[in-house]
Amino acid sequence: MATEYKYGGAGFLSGLIVGGVVGAAIGVGIVIVIRDRERVQEIGGKAGKMAGVIKDEVFTEGKEIIKHAIDEGKEAVHKTRSEIEEKLREKREE
Repeated sequence: MATEYKYGGAGFLSGLIVGGVVGAAIGVGIVIVIRDRERVQEIGGKAGKMAGVIKDEVFTEGKEIIKHAIDEGKEAVHKTRSEIEEKLREKREE
């Protein structure tokens, strides 16, 4: 015959309740981990966008500075060349 337990019905109910609590705790833990990952990804995405904006502004400003320096260099070369050519003309005329 089957063995009868003294607290058979109560043991099943206790196990059911404990299992439900443990399952709920695990579910909450999983939700927290997933939510934290989503936050990290969201923050990472925002940081990437900010880095892109900063990079674009820095490169744009850097290009403008370099272009300005090149233009000034060209003007200086033109001025110096003109001065040298003028001095050579004066020496030839002497």
